[in-house]
Amino acid sequence: MSGLEPPPTEPPRPEPRLPPGCTIFMLIVGVLLLIPGALCVVLNVTLGGSNDPLTGVSVLVTIVGLGLIVFARAQKRG
Repeated sequence: MSGLEPPPTEPPRPEPRLPPGCTIFMLIVGVLLLIPGALCVVLNVTLGGSNDPLTGVSVLVTIVGLGLIVFARAQKRG
């Protein structure tokens, strides 16, 4: 042929996925962070401690726990 043919394309590689044990570990850690974090937030707000720095830490722990759960579920579905 003429030598102007495009080079062969490689098939797309699948995205790397986490091993199943890692996903389960992330779900367990996420739940363990979510439950006490949410409980602390509810107790701090009900007891009127919204200006307490512990409230911010509790919210952060809750968000990290929720983020781990969402990330693990997305990896499992993916």
